[in-house]
Amino acid sequence: MDFRPIARDSHAFQQSVTAAEIEAISRRAFGSRIRVTSAVELAGGMYNNTYRITAEGLERPVILRIA
Repeated sequence: MDFRPIARDSHAFQQSVTAAEIEAISRRAFGSRIRVTSAVELAGGMYNNTYRITAEGLERPVILRIA
């Protein structure tokens, strides 16, 4: 998977999730046959983390927002 989180200081309040967590969330939401090919974190949130997910088995990219 092409995983691109936003670089943050290790003491920052907001932290990215891991690639493995994104895969697990995506399988839970879209089914076990989904294979995530890329997860790019989008900037701008103060509390939520937002990712653009591309996956085999999905017709187009989706947005995953994690609170």
